[in-house]
Amino acid sequence: MAHLPGSEHDVRALVPAADEAYRYMRDNVLRAGLVDPELKELCFRYLAEDPDVADFARFGERERLALRWAHAIAWDSSTADDDLWAGLHAHFTEPELVELGCAIGFELGQQHWRRTVGLPRRDHDTS
Repeated sequence: MAHLPGSEHDVRALVPAADEAYRYMRDNVLRAGLVDPELKELCFRYLAEDPDVADFARFGERERLALRWAHAIAWDSSTADDDLWAGLHAHFTEPELVELGCAIGFELGQQHWRRTVGLPRRDHDTS
């Protein structure tokens, strides 16, 4: 049941500054930037508990590391151990790590927010 009327975009548009901030983040970090948007989308699907992403063995090393980091950010920070960080540093630059971590954290917050207002985890806002 929706607790606020409309789509994700409609709800966000109730506060123009929030909508503007979201659009900036979407256009400059989530859909663009240093890290391939497809890799970010894979992490976002993992956060949404997409069963097609649950088996990390299906993916290459870079993807597995990103998914492990998404897991650490979302559910268990203790898994961000030296082994994970060694792999992350071997496959990503520091600016890429900042961007990917920011994107994962932002999407995690968005998914939680969407659920609290009665929207699906992934709205796939294309506006």
